[in-house]
Amino acid sequence: MVIGGLVHPGIVSAQGIASFGPRDKVAIEQLFDDYGKAFAKEDYATLREYIQAPFVRLGPSNTFNETSSGDWVVLRTIDDALSFYRAAREALKAQGVDVRSEWRQTRVTALSAERALVNRTYRRYRKGGSPFDAASVYVVTKSSGSWKICGLMNQDLRQFGRVY
Repeated sequence: MVIGGLVHPGIVSAQGIASFGPRDKVAIEQLFDDYGKAFAKEDYATLREYIQAPFVRLGPSNTFNETSSGDWVVLRTIDDALSFYRAAREALKAQGVDVRSEWRQTRVTALSAERALVNRTYRRYRKGGSPFDAASVYVVTKSSGSWKICGLMNQDLRQFGRVY
């Protein structure tokens, strides 16, 4: 029912419109576990299953291997996105960073039943064992019943979880 130009939330729920829920959060956690393993193993065929094009990268990457001088890059195909991941992984290896990730803190912000922002901190290790902590905000979307990553923005670790 439309009331004053807006759909009344109680009516929308009663009509069976999908909503974001606990199962989605569990599926997103599994997505990131599988994505992290594929990235660490350089298994780009499997990584392909966890990303979606167009893929948007906002701001500089944490690998300092920029494909564009702009703050915002749209990678239009899966192959373009995989090229970014290959370059990122090679840049991390060149910096002496083991790309195996230990996920730390996670905040999921549902934007709709099929979109969310996932703010994650993670730890990697330099050769020699010293930790390298970082944070990123990922854009995820539900496509054909599966959650996929369609965007990435690296974050200053000190800003993780801040809301103003």
